[in-house]
Amino acid sequence: MLDARKSFRADDPMRALGLRQPAPPAVDDHQRERIAARLLSGDTQDSILADLVREGVPLAPAKAEIEAAAQHPYLKGAALLQARLSKRDWLLESRAKLERAGSGGIPVRDRLPAEDFFAEHYNRLSPVVLTGLTEHWPGRQWTLESLAAKVGNPEIEVQMEREADRDFELNSIAHKRRMRWHEILALLAEDPDTNDFYVTANNSGLNRKALDPLWRDVGDLPGYLGKSRLGDGFFWMGPRGTVTPWHHDLTQNLLVNMVGTKRVALVSPAETHRMRNHRHCFSRFGADATLSDVPANERPRIFTVDIGPGDILFIPVGWWHHVSGLSLTIGMSFINFVWDNDFTSFYRSEGAL
Repeated sequence: MLDARKSFRADDPMRALGLRQPAPPAVDDHQRERIAARLLSGDTQDSILADLVREGVPLAPAKAEIEAAAQHPYLKGAALLQARLSKRDWLLESRAKLERAGSGGIPVRDRLPAEDFFAEHYNRLSPVVLTGLTEHWPGRQWTLESLAAKVGNPEIEVQMEREADRDFELNSIAHKRRMRWHEILALLAEDPDTNDFYVTANNSGLNRKALDPLWRDVGDLPGYLGKSRLGDGFFWMGPRGTVTPWHHDLTQNLLVNMVGTKRVALVSPAETHRMRNHRHCFSRFGADATLSDVPANERPRIFTVDIGPGDILFIPVGWWHHVSGLSLTIGMSFINFVWDNDFTSFYRSEGAL
């Protein structure tokens, strides 16, 4: 019979040799990343030390780790890149300062000729509400009843169960559900005030073909967009209370409102350093439209505009925006402009941020 005091596991070579297992490090790699990021962002060593100690890291190794990080050649190299980013933020802040001194507000232009739109807005990355361009579109007459008759009852895809998830847009794939067209129309007929279900651009893969009859009710915008055909636009439909949280697009975008009213909040790209961009094109501000809890000296300037039936909002590339439904809304968005709209081929930070 083996002496229990001398027994050991065959897969434990340290114990087999009579050696002690090394103690786990006082500071792990995740904490080291946070130390480096905070040093680069300008946090003091004392504040970082206090937080590590509160997390249970012993004082002496925590202090030694922070001091070693501050002197490490790799971090000094990263500090040079951080300085370049700070210079870029200064340039953005200078632009934002000048923009804040302007008159403010999103202009409304009726029946704006395409060449004027290009020169004054598309080419200058300047938002504008366009009116008087969609009266001839049959889709302007859509109702829930006409949509039921026009499409039949195909299976479509919907974003569901959003309200329980603070990051519902970031996690949009997990919220995809399939249901019958008449089922979603019945939910909308009850006129709920909710963000729990919404047909969005993220559902377009299946819905383009399922909702093909609707594309025949979408007119054209000569001089603005290329030839309208299935796949050129994205379909949006939801109850009052729906929210698209703060984000920016990687293309120029026309948001065409067909039915109901949407409220859109916008922030200039010049204020990107204030938008707490934490992942891809999204902001930590999420669904908070007004940012009223953000200190005034840290809050970006917000433009707010309501778009009703037939209105078109031009959202330039890089402009942060937040969209909420003030009523049942149905609309489309388009990126197939007649002008160059490629801003993604040289987008380098996807997957790294």
